[in-house]
Amino acid sequence: METLTKTVNGFNQEDIAAVVTALQAKPEIGDFQLRATNEWIDGGHNRSYIQGFYGACQEDTSRTEPFIYDNDEPPILLGNNKGANPGEVLLHGLLGCMTTAMVLLAAARGIKIEAVSSKIEGDIDIKGFLGLNSTGPKGFKQIRVTFDIKGSDEAQKKELITLAKQSPIFNSLINPMDVQVGLQN
Repeated sequence: METLTKTVNGFNQEDIAAVVTALQAKPEIGDFQLRATNEWIDGGHNRSYIQGFYGACQEDTSRTEPFIYDNDEPPILLGNNKGANPGEVLLHGLLGCMTTAMVLLAAARGIKIEAVSSKIEGDIDIKGFLGLNSTGPKGFKQIRVTFDIKGSDEAQKKELITLAKQSPIFNSLINPMDVQVGLQN
């Protein structure tokens, strides 16, 4: 008798169950180290490379080529628009992580999502960064995320928002963490 694999929201439920079982049996496989490198090019233009990472107790070699992201500033911030502003990249990362968290965790619970779209806005006052306001924040003052979810009733939509808030990037932003900065020897 042939069994059909159940897929919800693009995720194989057998694969989700296998990952959960493996993590319960050997919790250390859940410890990951993500990495990126960056090089300055000119002015506000710099380029990041993302390829290898450590996860599931081993170095990952599945990526044969790095993902390459150019960062720059718009002309009003003295750049040349050769890439997204790093603040925009942070917003992109947050939105992507919250969406993936929602969809994956919903699939693990058997909740089918018909469609999801989202938008994000972040308020920042650059005077703090430039040292023109010594008491002003140097980062975002507020970030607003809005989801449009199809295929769920209101109670389920609220549950899905709770799942989105399990995002590692969301939690990294709302909870203090240790960020160490140093020089390479």
